[in-house]
Parts: sequence; structure tokens; C-alpha cells
Amino acid sequence: MDGVAFSSPTDAASEIAGKRTNGRAFFLTDQASRRSLRTVRRDYVDTMAVDAEDDEPDDGADEDGG
Repeated sequence: MDGVAFSSPTDAASEIAGKRTNGRAFFLTDQASRRSLRTVRRDYVDTMAVDAEDDEPDDGADEDGG
């Protein structure tokens, strides 16, 4: 964002929102369908049959993005 690389979607979303914000819920991959990074990740994990417990942990923000 503006030439600054963030280490996670949450860090970037929090900078934009001005408060701690779940980046996976904040960023949309498709405006028309409102498809979020969270949905893309969930679909990927389901498709790859990877146990979400074994995948890298969620970014720590609560589900409602706040």
C-alpha cells in the first residue's frame, strides 16, 4: 500500500481502517460477489483436504473483523 509492504493482510487492513481489522475479511478478491480472502483461503483448504488446524494460524482478529 503506497509502496509499503505489510507482513500480513491484517497489518495492511488495520493501517487502512485505523484500528485492528481482520485482513482476510476486509480485502475482497471480487467486488461483485463480495468474495473475501477468508473465503478464498477456506475454499483452498477444503480443496486441498488440508486440516485447518495444521495450516498456518488465522491472523488473530475476531470473525466480525473488529
